[in-house]
Amino acid sequence: MRKAVPRLFALLIIPLGVVFLYALVHEASHALVVFLVGGEVTRFQVNFLQHAPSISYTGVSDPLHKAFISLAGPVLPLALVPFVAVVLRKTRSALAQAAALLLLLSLLPTALTSAAIALVYGFGAVPPQEDMAKFLHYTGANPFAAAAVLLLVFVVLLVFAFRVGRVKEAALNVQSVLRGSRDRRHTLLMGRIVVAVVLLSVGAAALRSIIGSEVPGSPELSYHTKVEVNLGDVTPDSAVYHTFSVSKPTVFDFVYSVDSGSDITMRLLNLDGEPFVFNNKDSVVMYEGRRTQPLAYFTGFTLLEGNYALEVSPGSTGSLTMYVDSREPSPADMEYLEVLSAVNTGSFTAQSYHEEGYELVYEGELGVGQDQFLLTLPGGTDRMISAFAVGNGQVNLVYAADDEVHTLLEGFKATIGRWLPPHKGAAEVRASVQQVPTVLYIYVKANRSR
Repeated sequence: MRKAVPRLFALLIIPLGVVFLYALVHEASHALVVFLVGGEVTRFQVNFLQHAPSISYTGVSDPLHKAFISLAGPVLPLALVPFVAVVLRKTRSALAQAAALLLLLSLLPTALTSAAIALVYGFGAVPPQEDMAKFLHYTGANPFAAAAVLLLVFVVLLVFAFRVGRVKEAALNVQSVLRGSRDRRHTLLMGRIVVAVVLLSVGAAALRSIIGSEVPGSPELSYHTKVEVNLGDVTPDSAVYHTFSVSKPTVFDFVYSVDSGSDITMRLLNLDGEPFVFNNKDSVVMYEGRRTQPLAYFTGFTLLEGNYALEVSPGSTGSLTMYVDSREPSPADMEYLEVLSAVNTGSFTAQSYHEEGYELVYEGELGVGQDQFLLTLPGGTDRMISAFAVGNGQVNLVYAADDEVHTLLEGFKATIGRWLPPHKGAAEVRASVQQVPTVLYIYVKANRSR
């Protein structure tokens, strides 16, 4: 009995440790390639018991680099198989053999899983969200050829594991130790049931780690300016942490990560006091709250000639990193300026916005009130939304789906081309209006090609 308790404890800890190790290696492989291609990892998460393991990164725009980042997760860990097989052959400890066998069971199926994803992707049944599907999407490689290569890799590694690692002998030895003598079998029976439950749970977590991990990056993001701020150093006299001038209409993208110990407010200011065309005020709130934001976007805003600043409220602890990029406005950007001007002057109509692919799904005047239901949109796809509030009322527009709430309008009169992630359940669009009634227009473009 005294030996049974440590044995059961080890049998519980080893599977958890092995799956955590695999999740760590999987995400570290993604991160390694991000560093090698000059990107920056903004989030690294391997707590598979609460969330799917994932990383986020920025500073990578080359599709080929993104392809290798996606491929690294399922492929690079396979390099551990020969090493684990050698350890399995040389060790005589049953616990070490059990750990090595579990690690092989975590590693080898990734080749089969990736091959299956490549095959299904080839038939058009998988969107480019899984690691292997992303690789095929970015490179345009033949999915059936990729599946064949992965299947060959699986067979080679499996043969190596059996011949060099002597998997069968090791498995029999572990089974013999687990069975124990007859007088211990009754004592270990309940423990084996517990171990089986744990293994099933861990196996599900491992599967989620293998095929459900996410590597969100910034699809087209680059940056020419990076500003890092220690929030503890911000005082009322130093709240402005970055200033810049614009000599002609320019489109700006701001991408930031923030980790704050208390509520903070980040704003974009027009130092000349001129109102922004998209909210008709001389400042706009970019972020307000205290939660950690690994990577958030405030992009696609055309700024006119003038002097501008980025400001963060004082009195907090933590850090802020801001990435700034800019480009010349396209004809579409200039058209957006005209649309926003029409919103500000009140001359906007349902025909004022006519971007290709967008459908008008809501038009009407909203009275003053809180949390007013507007419409329901089906799940199953990601989509783009443009919304315009015409009038003097203050409108808060939100999009709620799968227990997540996305704010579309808050302090703005318009949002154009706001991307929303795919969700399983139906989404509800709700609005709150303060001060006076306001007319609202909502346009939606479903991205069914993903």
